[in-house]
Amino acid sequence: MPRIAFATIGRLRAPVGDAIVQGFIDRVPATYDQAGHSPGFIDRSRRDIETWTQSWGEVVSPKCYDCDPELLAATLSMWQDLESVAAYAYRGHHAEALANRRDWFEADDLPTYVAWWIADGEEPSFAQAAEKFDYLHEHGPTPEAFNFRTAFAPDGSPYQLNSALVKEKAALAATR
Repeated sequence: MPRIAFATIGRLRAPVGDAIVQGFIDRVPATYDQAGHSPGFIDRSRRDIETWTQSWGEVVSPKCYDCDPELLAATLSMWQDLESVAAYAYRGHHAEALANRRDWFEADDLPTYVAWWIADGEEPSFAQAAEKFDYLHEHGPTPEAFNFRTAFAPDGSPYQLNSALVKEKAALAATR
């Protein structure tokens, strides 16, 4: 059964270690813990907070993010469905981080997240995520790379998130 690969990226206002972005860094462990306890979560690349390295390989900068790679904060995860990742993204620690993102990240018109379908057993890579970010930036949402607002099913047909299911998953996560 296909799964969702989900990547996030942002250009930090200062390098890791600078007080300007410390509020973001301080929230990373709790946000990762929240993901791990969320319904529909499969796995994620694990970041070492001390070395800033990822377990699924080196972070590759999308071409549309033309900046020092040390200023990029990126995540890569796998989910059972779009509703699961939406329920996670807009509640709890992650929602708090989103609300404060302008304190830590540069504002621009680049995509900050991208979703795409992968085959069961496939593991996404940061190189693949960079390609998906560039594709989304250049072409807008398509079955190849999309967002919550304009999503697609595994067969490429347009897909509308089930808001009742998102709420149900968020409520379930709140009990964990």
